[in-house]
Amino acid sequence: MTDDKFIQIIHKITQGQHTEAELSQLRKALLSGDNSQLSLQLGKFNVNISEGKDIHIGDRIYNQWDEKAMEALVKVIQQASGIHQNTHSGDVAGRDIDNRNIYQNCTIIQLLAGNSDVGNDSQESLNDFNFHDIPQESIQKAYQDALPLDAGVWGLRGNNISQILKELEEFRRLPEFFAQLSKDTNISEEIRKKLIELAIKPASKKSLGKNENNSSPGFFSNIQGQFKSYLIATVEHCDDNNEQFLLNAWLLIDDSLAVNDLSKFESLLDQDEQQRGTLCKFNDIEQQLNKYLKKSLKRLRGQQYQLIIEVFLPINLMCTEVDRWKISDPIDDEITLGIKYHIRLRSLERLNLEYLDSYLYYWKENWKKVRNVLHKEPIQNSFEHLEEMESFNWKLLKIKLNEKIGLKVTCAPPKARTKELFKAILTATTPIAIWTRCDIHNLDQVIAINEVLTFKPLCHLCESVRQTREIADAQTEEHLGFHLALLWENPHRLTPDVMSQLITTGQ
Repeated sequence: MTDDKFIQIIHKITQGQHTEAELSQLRKALLSGDNSQLSLQLGKFNVNISEGKDIHIGDRIYNQWDEKAMEALVKVIQQASGIHQNTHSGDVAGRDIDNRNIYQNCTIIQLLAGNSDVGNDSQESLNDFNFHDIPQESIQKAYQDALPLDAGVWGLRGNNISQILKELEEFRRLPEFFAQLSKDTNISEEIRKKLIELAIKPASKKSLGKNENNSSPGFFSNIQGQFKSYLIATVEHCDDNNEQFLLNAWLLIDDSLAVNDLSKFESLLDQDEQQRGTLCKFNDIEQQLNKYLKKSLKRLRGQQYQLIIEVFLPINLMCTEVDRWKISDPIDDEITLGIKYHIRLRSLERLNLEYLDSYLYYWKENWKKVRNVLHKEPIQNSFEHLEEMESFNWKLLKIKLNEKIGLKVTCAPPKARTKELFKAILTATTPIAIWTRCDIHNLDQVIAINEVLTFKPLCHLCESVRQTREIADAQTEEHLGFHLALLWENPHRLTPDVMSQLITTGQ
């Protein structure tokens, strides 16, 4: 049967003008199971035939296209079209379909009732909401736009509204779905207003967890305030070539979502690179990061956010001037990365599962100490001070760091001693470190770093470092801001591939 033919038959059913011969033709097409356009058309009436078995018609399931299934199909189409037929008291399928609007069926309500992001007010709004008034093309477009950027790897194929809502609920994207629909000018103004209400209410109703700064924005909290987003990148040596590096990057739109919710991460790599990563030379990493940043800003367009960039580097690259890298700018052509964004360096070694097996517990315990003082001015004795490295003993430093929340290094670490320095930090599971990459003549680096460290409460340390870099960028003479580096290691924010392994093992 041609596409035009079965669309004509469905139209006749909506008008109550179909014949038995036409129903027979439709049944044959359904049994063939190879007509995607038919599947799409019936999806408007909440009929899921994508699998060819376990046929969902309304809120009932049929195993085959027999007489009962066809009768239920006709009724569900006509019910959605405003045609009511008399049903016999023994016709269970007929009663279930006729006694409620198809888009108010318990399949949808039960689905949304199980979603922690949807409050009682939103459920009540959905009881009065009719998806049949929205073009299928609009629903499909909003569905695709609402999914994470890397959702293609999951093989999602939502055809009808129940299936679409279920998948979006699993990805915690229902508010985004309603928001995308509300922008569609093909939908009436009245329905768009209802969609905006559905998008906003989940964020205002859900119980939000606190992030490291005790703010709890939530996805649509740009209506209430700013939320924190993260561009997280990893840089690692290729096993077979030290001149080549593998890059991976994700966007974490809202860090207030549940710690173990991996759907909050969106891959920033091209689809053909997501299995392994982006392969490039060291000098090309800056350009790649700029590319990831552009993708992130496009994804965050229209939102109120604070974007923080975290880069995982191997020990031998920890003194890389990531904050000095250049990024494109629509006004100034290019600007210095570290004067616009908070740049946090992180240790690639902390993503090693063997390291996590041995040290994760102690790392989390140290992070608890950090959280206890985040809103207090950093106390000098909370940071171990390393002022010279001529007599440096990494094992002794490790012992001292066990009693501290952080490390400040007021001398430039010699390249030959960098590995030992970070070995002490890693084994002590120290969450925070601040240091200078270069010794500056005629500058008391102890006083200068102390001023940055104590300028504001600890939760604002990243901003204090950024401001110092911005001041340096505005002048030509040597300045600490050109060389200041910050390590900030939150054990609850790792890359999604590593987090999935920890979730599997119950950690």
